[in-house]
Amino acid sequence: MLADLLADRLSFGALLASSITGQIEAGQLRLLAVYSDKRHPSFPDVPTLTEAGVPVVQLSFGGLLAPAGTSKEVVAILESACEKAAASEEYLDWAKRANQVIDFQNGVKFRERMQADSEQQAATLKRLGLDAK
Repeated sequence: MLADLLADRLSFGALLASSITGQIEAGQLRLLAVYSDKRHPSFPDVPTLTEAGVPVVQLSFGGLLAPAGTSKEVVAILESACEKAAASEEYLDWAKRANQVIDFQNGVKFRERMQADSEQQAATLKRLGLDAK
């Protein structure tokens, strides 16, 4: 999508703001709105979609996943290491430079978030008639 936007084959697109910071700063792309429930800290003058009149919030997120059979002990070690890393000054500095918004969630909260996102996506597909019947 980015290549098509830059080549003027698309009039608009939906990309992670953090992945197009260079193009925004170079004036190649203009960030019109963000999908978040609040303004992006790196782009405080850019409204949310809701503020722009489109009541949509679609947060992007990523996380560390392990196979279903991974022992609770190993999961606890991984979760603790991730929490420590996400709170480290080095990571927070990198995230700020990369325009990443950090919202560490433990395994239970992250699973709930993934489930809610999956349910929201399924409802959207059904509403649009694109669900597998």
